[in-house]
Amino acid sequence: MKKQHSLKRLLLLSGVAAIMCTSCIFLPPKEEVETIKTEIDVDKDGKQVLKKDGLTCVWQDEFDYTGVPNTSKWTYQTGKNGWGNAEKQNYIDNTTEAKTAIVKDGVLTIKAYKEGNEWKSARLNSKQSWKYGYIEARMKVTDRPGAWPAFWMMPQDSVYGTWPKSGEIDIMENAPATCGNHRIFSSLHAEGHYDGNPASIGSKKYDSKLSSEWHTVGIRWTENKISCFYDDVLVGEYVNNGSGCKDWPYDEKFYIILNLAIGGKLGGDDYVEDLNGLAEFLVDYVRVYQ
Repeated sequence: MKKQHSLKRLLLLSGVAAIMCTSCIFLPPKEEVETIKTEIDVDKDGKQVLKKDGLTCVWQDEFDYTGVPNTSKWTYQTGKNGWGNAEKQNYIDNTTEAKTAIVKDGVLTIKAYKEGNEWKSARLNSKQSWKYGYIEARMKVTDRPGAWPAFWMMPQDSVYGTWPKSGEIDIMENAPATCGNHRIFSSLHAEGHYDGNPASIGSKKYDSKLSSEWHTVGIRWTENKISCFYDDVLVGEYVNNGSGCKDWPYDEKFYIILNLAIGGKLGGDDYVEDLNGLAEFLVDYVRVYQ
């Protein structure tokens, strides 16, 4: 059982994260490793508030309840059309019964399971969208060939055209079958960089404990650049080159997506049977700071 959050634990985690470092090749050349911290502030009414990089938490789901995900915060995207990647799962609505999206003991579990000949899973979209800020989640990554968990963002309105013209922000993906065991990666898609040639903003190989240890992944998104942090340590960034929406459609509101895909282009069809009919993606919290 995961212990409930406390301000003391948050401060301890941020202190530990501040001293972590990485040898990831996406780390910009700097004399010191750049980190970002979660802090506790007190407003004029004496209320304690979370801050990150000087920003205030404006939206969050700590999953400190039991049952289905909060319907005031999340909606379900459903279907089994392969999602453009020949994926095998059928995303189902979980509103009334916790089958594929289960909140318990302070954790959201996105559960993909095989029922008969069909894989069922969940794709959760935040009902709110944001432009700029710090967006993060704390998770235990699935890290199993055949499965493809993701924490990402899509535009609220496709003002620049259909995908990829209006952009896509992939904060965390994990696809061991095609991208290497125990690895997470982060990337951006736009008309000038998409599909098999996205703009990378980070990647890191962990050890076999990736699926059993909590890791925080987030982006610091401004009008000038998008920087990616793993466990509060900078791993890469993409700078607005001023060329317009072809390379920078990231100036509109985007919403958050949490999902667990099975098989397909990145999940790896050859490994699906090795999942033995079950895969899980755990999320401790999701937070947005502005």
